[in-house]
Amino acid sequence: MRVSTKLVLLIVCALTASVFAAGKPKKDAKMTVKDANTATKEVKAPAKDASAAPAAQPAPKPAIPATTSEGSDTAVTVNGSSITEAEVEARMKPQLDRVARQMDPNIAGQYKKRIRGQALEMMIVERLLDEQVKKANITVTDSDVNDRISEIIAQQGMTLDAFKVMLQIQGQDFEQIKQQMKQGLAYEKFMDRQVGATDVNDAEALAYYEENKADFNTPEQVKASHILIKVAPTASAEEKAAAKEKAEKLLKQVKEGGDFAAIAKEDSDCPSKAKGGDLGFFERGAMVKEFSDAVFAMQVGQVSDIVETQFGYHIIKATDRKPAGLTPFEKARPDIVKMLGQTRKSRLYKQYIDKMRAEAKIEYPPGKEPILNRPLAVPRQVETAPVPK
Repeated sequence: MRVSTKLVLLIVCALTASVFAAGKPKKDAKMTVKDANTATKEVKAPAKDASAAPAAQPAPKPAIPATTSEGSDTAVTVNGSSITEAEVEARMKPQLDRVARQMDPNIAGQYKKRIRGQALEMMIVERLLDEQVKKANITVTDSDVNDRISEIIAQQGMTLDAFKVMLQIQGQDFEQIKQQMKQGLAYEKFMDRQVGATDVNDAEALAYYEENKADFNTPEQVKASHILIKVAPTASAEEKAAAKEKAEKLLKQVKEGGDFAAIAKEDSDCPSKAKGGDLGFFERGAMVKEFSDAVFAMQVGQVSDIVETQFGYHIIKATDRKPAGLTPFEKARPDIVKMLGQTRKSRLYKQYIDKMRAEAKIEYPPGKEPILNRPLAVPRQVETAPVPK
């Protein structure tokens, strides 16, 4: 939830597709995932859905060292349970790394204390929820987790392989994400018991649609398949030449009537090979420029010449196209109802979490009291619903 389809995952909360801070559904009523801490451009790939390699990055900037505190290894104690400095630093690291890539180090360094405060606050709330989940005997099965993953990738028009690739691009591990999602679903089940029903009727949904009609305009979309011959950023001239030669041989096979999907399954270096190279529908700008420019200039059924991107050499086949237009209310209604219900849950969840925190015994070692005003935090696993661009 980075989510044009901006698919940038909120560390885990977007992956659990949970129900905080809901935004407006748009396009063809697909909700996108957006992470305020992650720039969408980091995730663009000639197959955001199924690229074989992460987007090329500019020369790395110096990493921002994690904030440490002298003295006690304990950052805070929550109802007698300690959160250590090492745990806080591990939580901070992904965000610090992103900030370091996107900002001048002198500016980025100013964010360390704020990031630490937000990470620690999130961990405090998670620790409190862990207590409540245990007391309530909440259970989450592997089937629950798999169902939620299926729901997320269906909302985004992705395949499971594409989803895994996107996580890889963001430096995340699929199995670890599943475990974090399991924790997030436990939080969600517990919180749903606390807030009760948040139903939305058709009149409310229609009113929202009429007031926000511009958000339901869908851009032109293309469906395409591709064959990728990957070239590493550090590849030598000889390696690049060999990769291009291989791509040209495969293109010749396709042009002579070879089965595109079969060739993709056999020779493509992209995980989309499992689907015969199918990338699904995407809008202009969702892929890197060279790829996007090529495919949107093609007719349905047309096969491109060799297209070079930072990922290597592509052979692209345009397989379908959707014109721009307005999503009708009946098609948008299910997602509007879901989003409005999530907005109501968001408000009630936050009220409950604030009350739970106020009643907890939270103790900081001397000198480690928070400096910044405490943000209204919710755990990362249940922080937000997908938010549109």
